[in-house]
Amino acid sequence: MPTLDIHNFAQITDAKIKFGDLTILVGPQATGKSLVLQLLKFAIDRPVIARHLRENGVDWDRTKKFGLLSAYLGEGYLDTFGNSTNILWDGKSLLSDKSQRTALRDPSVFFVPAQRVMTMAGGWPRPFSSFEGGDPYVVRQFSQNVLEQFSRGVGRNGATIFPQTDRLKAPIRNSIENSIFHGGQLLLNSAGGRKRLVIRYPGHTKGTSVELPFLEWSAGQREFAPLLLGLYQLLPAGKVSAHQAYKWAVIEEPEMGLHPFAINSVMLLAFELMHRGYKVCISTHSPYVLELIWAIKTLQKSKSPRRLKAVLEALNIDSPVLKPMATSLLGKSIQAYAMTYEQFKHKCTDISAFDINSNDPVAAGWGGITNLSALVSRAVARGL
Repeated sequence: MPTLDIHNFAQITDAKIKFGDLTILVGPQATGKSLVLQLLKFAIDRPVIARHLRENGVDWDRTKKFGLLSAYLGEGYLDTFGNSTNILWDGKSLLSDKSQRTALRDPSVFFVPAQRVMTMAGGWPRPFSSFEGGDPYVVRQFSQNVLEQFSRGVGRNGATIFPQTDRLKAPIRNSIENSIFHGGQLLLNSAGGRKRLVIRYPGHTKGTSVELPFLEWSAGQREFAPLLLGLYQLLPAGKVSAHQAYKWAVIEEPEMGLHPFAINSVMLLAFELMHRGYKVCISTHSPYVLELIWAIKTLQKSKSPRRLKAVLEALNIDSPVLKPMATSLLGKSIQAYAMTYEQFKHKCTDISAFDINSNDPVAAGWGGITNLSALVSRAVARGL
């Protein structure tokens, strides 16, 4: 498994993370989850990032070994490096500007940031150059990636952006429809010469419709739509199963603004990515996401002939169409880590075993995700 080692950088004292086919990061805010995922992309796509920053007029202090990395992470990170800072990817240091001028290639890591809703200005993605120079690279690049979807023809000539029958498997598409859009169609409106995304719903009068602009959508729809548009690049239409260049998908906080049934729909997308061969990394605060991962890991160990059906039941999908996806999940490696803050030190704990009987309270509480639920249960038990 590829490994990222972080020592005395920003808020992270020590972290060693091995990446599986699926890697989950949990923990409170500001404990380093986003930083770990951004460092993963930097480790894999560093030459691409350097070239792209140069092309967009971004410069960095080349006299410092961490100049490029600080420019990539954004404003404020320059002072988070110390004499003892080291960041290793499979044993090789990332704190160097050497070997940046390599042969041209496309990026390998597709990154969906937690700030994805901020990339949409009135229902239209912002270009890379419209952001401030100190804004995080992953946010700027994601917005540019979504913008480029439209130049490739998504939504052209009134075509429906969602649902598309040739883009996603019917059970996944129906799950998104039922939990997020509820009969609405995601479209590109060009009225008045200004492009913007809208959701069209049937009107009360037969043959009429209502188009809602971005700010009138639900919070969950505003969070989900850019995520979906981004993942469309990894889930191409037609018979092509995967993107030619991307090998990794990073999704920060897929649950943002979403009801548990909608979170399940997003996780179906993540599992479909795994089935198509991508390595997937997710940061989350959702107990449901961890419960779903726990269920899959538990069923991976089962010898029961019903385990495949049990996976589909856990995914809330009763469809033979997704049997191949469920079968592939049973053979995937899954890693989970908790980023926590204890006694003025940030700690990274491997919780991949999901062992509620562990002597380590961080592991037993799944990084704090289940602690409050257990507290409520104990309180009720004492009060009966």
